[in-house]
Amino acid sequence: MNTPRKRTQADRSAITRTRILAAVVRCVDELGLARTTSQAIADTAGVTVGAVQHHFASKADVLRAVLEDSFDRLSEEFEGTVVEGSLEDRVSVFVDRAWRHYGSVQFRSTLEIVLSARELRDETDWARGPIAESFARARRLWDAFFGESEISEIAQRELLRFSFVTLSGMAMTLRLSGDATVQVQLLKSALAALLRDAIKQPRAN
Repeated sequence: MNTPRKRTQADRSAITRTRILAAVVRCVDELGLARTTSQAIADTAGVTVGAVQHHFASKADVLRAVLEDSFDRLSEEFEGTVVEGSLEDRVSVFVDRAWRHYGSVQFRSTLEIVLSARELRDETDWARGPIAESFARARRLWDAFFGESEISEIAQRELLRFSFVTLSGMAMTLRLSGDATVQVQLLKSALAALLRDAIKQPRAN
């Protein structure tokens, strides 16, 4: 018989950290960022305030970790994706994979954190780095699907911005509408049409 491996201190620490991050996401979504205190996080995670402070020295530290985890999850949605087929096929897969993250509670909390970043101290130190990295990751994902050489760099940037701004707006209104099926289909149609138009344009930047 195989003896189950005993959890190490590192294992237990990683599990506690994951529980704390999940608790932050839940608190921000349910209570709002201002009411997401160390005590609220600890209560939701089922740990002590000391445990929260052991893993994250400040509110900025834990919020930065939530942002980084969120951007990791977006990248994970695209792992193993085979990019092939017609333009419409690629648009459909791209939007579906992106929306699986953007339509989640994880992203709703991420969005609230990003929008509130300026109200917190030391914004430059904790928020701008993860946000800049998220844009770089988004561009790599975009290029994998739509990096046609005949589309100008300006058009690529604007279409990328249009896609993710629209997804963010859909995430903000999801609670009001309760369902975004129609909006997802509209985004697919609009993005495919815009890409076709961009491909037809001269490639001057």
